[in-house]
Amino acid sequence: MATGLLHALDGELADLAAKREQFIAMQDSKVAGLLYAIEHAHLAILAAMFDLSKRAVILTGATGNIGPTVLRAYLEHGAHVAIPVRDEGKGVALRESLGDLAGVPEDPRVLVRAADPGDRVAMEGFVEQVLRAWGRLDVVANLIGGYASSDAGSGDLAAYRAYWDQKVATIVTVTTACLRPMRARGYGRVVNVASTVALKGEKGAAGYAMANAALLRWTESLADETKREGITANCVLPRIIDNAENRAAMPKADPSRWATAAEIAAVVVFLSSDEASGLTGTAIPVTART
Repeated sequence: MATGLLHALDGELADLAAKREQFIAMQDSKVAGLLYAIEHAHLAILAAMFDLSKRAVILTGATGNIGPTVLRAYLEHGAHVAIPVRDEGKGVALRESLGDLAGVPEDPRVLVRAADPGDRVAMEGFVEQVLRAWGRLDVVANLIGGYASSDAGSGDLAAYRAYWDQKVATIVTVTTACLRPMRARGYGRVVNVASTVALKGEKGAAGYAMANAALLRWTESLADETKREGITANCVLPRIIDNAENRAAMPKADPSRWATAAEIAAVVVFLSSDEASGLTGTAIPVTART
């Protein structure tokens, strides 16, 4: 009798243990699902917070190092984005890489046209194309740039002027072409990506520092001129960006400390939003972990 009772108890205990394991597995699955939702929900939350679905953007430098990431960030937040490019083949390849994000023929969300951003007439024509396509222009974001070394002691004016033309003159040309429709509607966002050397020069980067400082001062002046017209103008100042060129130039450095393209894109998108209406004439350093 006792032996039979023990066998019965063993059976009951085994059954309870099996049910316990099933319960734990089910709860683990629910917890895992909840954690995933919490971890990834920020994407939907950000899109809801910064809704750019009614905004048209002109993005320069889209085919550069951080351009594709910034472009995707705009599209993921609902914006329509127009890209002026010197090399139309690169622009078309970039658009095709976006898949469904680029929209459909009856509602293209990415417009690529050959237009030199440094040519005022070409940019005014490009702006007109954007207005005809989407009926509005709300944001201009300028990523144009690149690093060019030059020392201060040599007084190499040609090198200084070359970077000035590449960075400052081009961004001023693009932005001023965009101001007319912005002023007409009483709304606009200007976002320029410069560098932290705009705040403090560095050895071997004289022309680079001068041009970025000039762009920052110009952006501040524009912000002061347009602050009562519904237009904001701000600068994003990365220090070192994690890209292939910088990794090759600094092979002994730790790139995990550098700002990623996504981190810069997040700031650019925020400054393009309605929620950033209280910020103008600011310079926002993105130093990451350096």
